[in-house]
Amino acid sequence: MSERSDIQNGNNKAPGNKETNTQYLPKRMNFKRKHFILILISTILITVVITVFATIGISHWASGLDGNQRTEMKKVEEVYKILNNEYYKNTDSEKLSEAAIKGMVKDLDDPYSEFMTKKETKSFNEDVSGDFVGIGAEMQKKGDTIQITSPIKDSPADKAGIQPKDTVTKVDGKSIKGQPLEAIVKKVRGKQGTEVTLTIEREGQAHEISIKRDKIHVKSVEYEKQGNVGVFTINKFQNSTSGELKSLIIKAHKDGIRKIVLDLRNNPGGLLDEAVKMVNIFVDKGKTAVQLEKGDHKEQIKTSNDASKEAKDMDVSILVNKGSASASEVFTGAMRDYDKAKVYGSKTFGKGIVQTTHEFNDGSLLKFTNMKWLTPKSHYIHGKGIKPDVKIDEPEYQSLNVIPNTKTYQLDDQDKHIKTIKVGLSALGYQTNNKSQTFDENLADAIKTFQKDNRLTVNGKFDKQTNNKFTQALVDKANKEDTVLQTLLKKLK
Repeated sequence: MSERSDIQNGNNKAPGNKETNTQYLPKRMNFKRKHFILILISTILITVVITVFATIGISHWASGLDGNQRTEMKKVEEVYKILNNEYYKNTDSEKLSEAAIKGMVKDLDDPYSEFMTKKETKSFNEDVSGDFVGIGAEMQKKGDTIQITSPIKDSPADKAGIQPKDTVTKVDGKSIKGQPLEAIVKKVRGKQGTEVTLTIEREGQAHEISIKRDKIHVKSVEYEKQGNVGVFTINKFQNSTSGELKSLIIKAHKDGIRKIVLDLRNNPGGLLDEAVKMVNIFVDKGKTAVQLEKGDHKEQIKTSNDASKEAKDMDVSILVNKGSASASEVFTGAMRDYDKAKVYGSKTFGKGIVQTTHEFNDGSLLKFTNMKWLTPKSHYIHGKGIKPDVKIDEPEYQSLNVIPNTKTYQLDDQDKHIKTIKVGLSALGYQTNNKSQTFDENLADAIKTFQKDNRLTVNGKFDKQTNNKFTQALVDKANKEDTVLQTLLKKLK
């Protein structure tokens, strides 16, 4: 009866059942509305829960962090918030985040990894392009020390006598111990024409060197014809280095040159891509230029073009020394593995790891080591360097220890540095009759002649003024007389 009345209510109402219909129809409608609302609410709640968990899951997946890593990062976030909001002094949120990032990078204990602010990134990009104001010396942080990788040829640092593997301890008389590399680089750089004084240690001896800052333009490749040999000085692997070298090799070929020397001495490296392209000038398409390795993953970087037909005609010699690093070693290692060149000089620096960069939206940049590299024949040179096929020693005076300028040496003194003074003066053309560690009359006479020639106080003592002039004279001699290159050229005749 109720069911029929309900159906009828939807069609023809029966007289006499009006009250009955009126009682039952609202009850049925209430049931339907409640049921619908409950289902709707349940659906919304389920959807919200699924969405929240899906969002969290996707967020965790996208972050690339596992559970433990997310927990640790949450701690970092909490510390950041607490210090930002509750520290008793005003804080700079940007500086706090930079300090956190730099702290993480510092903990890697890797001299080649660093975080750079927008301003520091600009300097880094200038280095890659080859134009900046400074002293012209590549530096790295090794443990707690700052070490010169190599001075750029003919730069203020090179002319002042800075050498590869010199350790910098002070800048303008102030200790740099414990400071990040980028902060030290900032102190060394400055306005063109101003001076900076570096305190350096070489073979355990300290020495102060004043250097005038200048605009540095690193010409990537220089070509000079010496007799029947073309000498190509490659200063750094920067943008377009390979293109410059290829063009100059074509020019040399037109000049009738068939023997070339690729001079990589004091080349600190640079862009890996350019080293690979340089290998490709001499090595055919599809050959491995370098192998990159990270954990169990190995990748072979192959040459992508045909070798230069002009380069194939060339008898190639590579000249290296302890300042030849990184991309210089990538190129040298590949050329030797493929028997495309003979290597001369002295052992290279030994940097067998690769850095990559990640630039952030605010212009800051993270540079970090992400893999190691091996030569095509799987030689790993990190910390060992590449030994030349033919060793050519530098003149004795070019590898002398620095003589401290805080002490005056005089007649009858006994000291290991006195032998250094004798070797240096002999190289400069002043007669000394032995290489003992005794300051004798003969040495005093040689010093007096040196002082007279250089308009110094003539007293026969090796004082600070004499020391500084002596050091500069040896640097000038080394820059003018490249005995290593001349020895190699004689071998190639």
